[in-house]
Amino acid sequence: MNLLHDRRGLTLIELIVVMGIFLGVILITTNAFNTIVVRSAQQTKVAETQIQGAVGLELLRGDLERAGFGLPWTFSTPITYAEATFTNASTASLFNDAPSGAPRAIVSGTTTFNGGSDYLVIKSTLADANETAKKWTTVAFDTGGKSIRVWDDADRDFVTAELVTVIKNDLITTPPTRRLMASSATSFSSTFGLYSTLTLPHQNGDTFEVYGVHPSTALRMPFNRVDYYLKRPAKIPQTCAPNTGILYRSTVSQANGAQSAGVPLLDCVADMQVVYGLDSGNNGFVNAHRSAGWGAGLADDLRNELKEVRVYILAQEGKRDRLYNYPSSTIEVGESFDNGETLEGREFNLEGVIGPDYKYYRWKVYTIVVRPKNLVQ
Repeated sequence: MNLLHDRRGLTLIELIVVMGIFLGVILITTNAFNTIVVRSAQQTKVAETQIQGAVGLELLRGDLERAGFGLPWTFSTPITYAEATFTNASTASLFNDAPSGAPRAIVSGTTTFNGGSDYLVIKSTLADANETAKKWTTVAFDTGGKSIRVWDDADRDFVTAELVTVIKNDLITTPPTRRLMASSATSFSSTFGLYSTLTLPHQNGDTFEVYGVHPSTALRMPFNRVDYYLKRPAKIPQTCAPNTGILYRSTVSQANGAQSAGVPLLDCVADMQVVYGLDSGNNGFVNAHRSAGWGAGLADDLRNELKEVRVYILAQEGKRDRLYNYPSSTIEVGESFDNGETLEGREFNLEGVIGPDYKYYRWKVYTIVVRPKNLVQ
């Protein structure tokens, strides 16, 4: 009872000690909470990057798998066609096979972006997202006349006005070939309603394939084309490391050869390298790997030797983290083959290109390995 009626208070020293303890607990709790928030934001950004990479790079994988679909190997008569214009797409025009070359399914080369990032071009009738490009059919001639494959599906069967190319399968020639039918140097396509004009002359046993290219625009090239490249636009996410860019996918217009503005697939990308797996001995397996410059060869070189395409993309994961230190100032964007003696791709100098803050970012090399399905000779 005496304690209950004790009117003595706390001393100043006791108050200071209690306040100090309380302040210490608050500071520890605040720091812990701040660390949790920072880590949570970092992990969220990493997850976003991974999802973005998975979705965007699947588009690239699909385009590579379909490379060469609907492409001719030769022409029934010499033709003149056009691809990317120099004025609208100066870099893109460096990878043209026009005006008269047989189109290469895959072409690549180095650019000036970050001192040597690669530029990748894929050609096929499927390289455009329009509905006509998804359609095809076969036509055969025999003593009974003409037979055409009909799907009985409005989404798969052609309509009269759609633009198509016609390719003849010359299987009896040595070697077999696929000839683009043309009635003149500049007339290598037709509407589906008039495609039969491109099957003349023919004889019993001849087979043709009709490929959709575009729903309405007159064709400047007998295929569609998609380009992949890195570029640093005027506006880029603030979370990206210095000197990184964005991986874009763009198409070349059938109307005027202009390169579209492009669809951004992956942010904060520092480098892209393309490597080809080759069967140079015609033994049925990959026995050599070459970097992007090899793709400057002829179309039949790709059909004879190319067995796989490897694309390496160096990208930042998450955002800058001052509590993190990347373990190396360089990173291999590619792989070593031939008993590890040769690096195909390149060693990327993070400190030299990104700057001293490179170590505060997490770096990842995405590797895509694809065996194209439409390059069989």
